[in-house]
Amino acid sequence: MRRRGLLVPLPAAALLLAAAPAMAAPAMAASAWTVTPSPNPSATGDRLNGAAARAATDAWAVGQFTAPDADADGQQMLAARWDGAQWRQVATPAVSHQDEVLSGVSADAADDAWAVGFTKKVSAAARSPLAVHWNGTAWTSVPVPNTAGGAKSVFTGVAALAPDNAWAVGRGLDARALVEHWNGTSWTVAPTPAPPVPAGWTVAGATLNGVSARSADDIWAVGTVTAIMGVTTQDRTLAMHYDGTSWKITPTPTNGTTTVGNQLNAVTAITPKDVWSVGKVATSNGTTPTQTTVIQHWNGTVWSSVPAPVRGGFTGVAARSATDVWAVGDFSDGSGAAGSILHWNGSAWSKTAAPDGATGSILTGAAATPGGGDVWASGFDLLGPSDYRTVILRNTP
Repeated sequence: MRRRGLLVPLPAAALLLAAAPAMAAPAMAASAWTVTPSPNPSATGDRLNGAAARAATDAWAVGQFTAPDADADGQQMLAARWDGAQWRQVATPAVSHQDEVLSGVSADAADDAWAVGFTKKVSAAARSPLAVHWNGTAWTSVPVPNTAGGAKSVFTGVAALAPDNAWAVGRGLDARALVEHWNGTSWTVAPTPAPPVPAGWTVAGATLNGVSARSADDIWAVGTVTAIMGVTTQDRTLAMHYDGTSWKITPTPTNGTTTVGNQLNAVTAITPKDVWSVGKVATSNGTTPTQTTVIQHWNGTVWSSVPAPVRGGFTGVAARSATDVWAVGDFSDGSGAAGSILHWNGSAWSKTAAPDGATGSILTGAAATPGGGDVWASGFDLLGPSDYRTVILRNTP
């Protein structure tokens, strides 16, 4: 990812009243989803956190599973690959007495893929970013700049563009947004601008949760910035863009208040004038409930809020085209979790039913195959307090 200078924030009204997303083609009906068998290497504790699709015969889903000796080996990296016929587990590195969790994955070739997440000592709180690379034969751990310490520093997403160009995002040791770049030899920390906050407030922390790259000079990252004034905190949505030279912050709708906190979890860029991000209301004021869906759209000039037909926390978004966009996540009303799927047809978002066998799933990631192929959703079924099973859904055009 990359940076620019800071943009002057636009008035809230300009952001909220921005033109609705342009409709480039007639609205199209949503196609159905099906459950595709996925690997579960442990008796309990298997989950998927992210997905990427490069071709009809090459897609990845990543997460973690509980090792046979949980006390000694904790959580281990889980990588599964689609070969056009089925999903198979692919071996990953493991370090004794360490938890290793993969949160995101991206591939630019059959022999060039990156997966990122975090590692920590079993049962410890402190976390450090983790990056592993696929060379067509095996996954190997690759060192990243040392940001270990008493804080929770993690990678949440990655975008691979070429063997010498990949970007990872997350949160740094200083609780600030973290962006790192791979130049073909090593990972380095990239400078990012400080997020703006209202007058009288200071930045308490920022996290980038998702990244999407169309090209080397058109990359988006989204997340959350936390501001503090006295003992009061405020969470606001955050979006950054890289233009090939530098990262800059693009103002998002000013929908954070002292009693309602919002976050963005995922982003997908279709064209320079058509970008979607999704998230949720993270804290409530008693009127606006948590798990209220947040959807924002970039039209090439400003971000605007777009109405959603359901409540839910959305963590993945992927697009076949400007008139065929999918968002996935989950909704919990206290009685249990349920998978949520939304579809954009070029004019409005609508709810789509989850397939039989996935109605109780928590969906965490989405990926679209280039050229209008399959769309994939990854996640897990929550069968008990510590009992998870991977789930992968397929949507065929």
